[in-house]
Amino acid sequence: MELRYVPTVCPFCGTGCSFNLVVKDGRVAGVAPFQRSPVCDGKTCQKGHYAYELVNSEARITTPLIKKGDELVEASWDDALAVVADGLKGVSGGDVAVFASANATNEDIYSLKKLASDVFKTENFTSCAATGVDASAGSIRDIAKADCIVAVGNIFESHPLIARRIANAKDNGAKIITVDSINSSMAKLADEFVKAAPGGEIEAVKEAAAFVEGSSIVVLYSIGVTYYEAAVAAAAKALADEKGATFCALPSQSNARGALDIGVAPAGEIFGKEYKAYYVMGEDLGPIEGGFVVVQDSFLSGTAKSADVVLPAAVYAEVDGTVTNAERRIQLVRKAQEPAEGVKANWQIVSEVAEKLGGSIAYESAEAIFNEMYGDLSYDALQKDGFVKEAKAAVIAECAEPAAVSAGGEYPFALVTGPTVWHGYGASGTLSENCHSLVKEIPAIFVKVNPADAKELDVKSGQMVSVSSEKGSISAMVKVSKDVDQGIIFVPTMSLGGECICKITGGDKAIAAKIEKEA
Repeated sequence: MELRYVPTVCPFCGTGCSFNLVVKDGRVAGVAPFQRSPVCDGKTCQKGHYAYELVNSEARITTPLIKKGDELVEASWDDALAVVADGLKGVSGGDVAVFASANATNEDIYSLKKLASDVFKTENFTSCAATGVDASAGSIRDIAKADCIVAVGNIFESHPLIARRIANAKDNGAKIITVDSINSSMAKLADEFVKAAPGGEIEAVKEAAAFVEGSSIVVLYSIGVTYYEAAVAAAAKALADEKGATFCALPSQSNARGALDIGVAPAGEIFGKEYKAYYVMGEDLGPIEGGFVVVQDSFLSGTAKSADVVLPAAVYAEVDGTVTNAERRIQLVRKAQEPAEGVKANWQIVSEVAEKLGGSIAYESAEAIFNEMYGDLSYDALQKDGFVKEAKAAVIAECAEPAAVSAGGEYPFALVTGPTVWHGYGASGTLSENCHSLVKEIPAIFVKVNPADAKELDVKSGQMVSVSSEKGSISAMVKVSKDVDQGIIFVPTMSLGGECICKITGGDKAIAAKIEKEA
């Protein structure tokens, strides 16, 4: 038996933790600590611990798929690329939108941007990471040295290893202030908990200012996936500026910082519009109706199921490349096993598509792409601890503020959202939904209900209910919990088992809702 340990970077949140992939006889079989990690000191959260499970999941796509009638059928690469070329022929400029996953490598995102600009001639190039929040300062290790920390959002579950640094600071005597809408794990760690009314996050951030004191202050904001992230982040930055604090916004995705550095356009200007063609790399946007849809992915996501062509892409353990974490640290992602026959790295797929469309985005390796991106850096320079880019001034876009929820009548509950430690912000089709140990812990979307409300509704933990708003409904499993106050319910920001939070919130941070028992 051949046994190897290959250090790499976790594909989940923007913390950028490292671990060793355990490779037995050429296949990834587990995870072991990477003790020298400058980010996590060899620790992982639940997601990192089980990240290896998605690598050889039986759900992996290993053959191109093309739509025939209403079904996706297997095809050769030549046939699939021919369909792509035919479907995208003559489509360019404002008629096409290109979407990049912020869990992809810098090299993948960079090559896709060139496909958008050089081949499609479009400025419609974006990512779910483009929330209008571009703010990154300080270092993760230095969080533990602060004497006062303001945590906006449930960082304990969205970025567990950053929460560990917060706990270290508390052990050293730091004052912890949490702003959240439920009695979350982060709230329970705090010395001062400022509870935000549903939709009232900005006012709660302002209220938190009264508790801030110290000479070394850090304000951390956990970026969610709603339309109002920039507005709340702006309030958090204003608090940091007032107190002379370091401000850092923590991305949901592993390479969101990298996507922003490469230059994804504001998502709000591109999402929600209709185009003649959509090109999607590794992102689950839900079903796309209308237009010609091409998807590069490792799994059959909701978007892939609606595509005209699906091209099988390698996962993080099958590629070389780099990602950039919340503290601006560029780190190496290292290939631990060869992709299945017929599966290709995202940048290679982009190159072949470009060639079919008469363009040229040809590289010999991911390293060659990196050298074009960063002429003053090299993979060799990243080998030990990566490279931390210099901080720049925070830029936060103007954004509508979330509205206070007015619950009552047909919709008597105020529904709030947030992350879970098992799935973070969401369970995109390429990540936690394909780690069976994570799904075993949280197999379906759930709704937390206060015990008094549960009694009145006559529902118990484990029971399935319908959760509805004016925008739609989902089926969810009840969790009776004192984490939520009476009159408030919590549904995690996630897509799992065919249900998605977006069906009921439509991008809101909080909304009026109702619960009904299912037959």
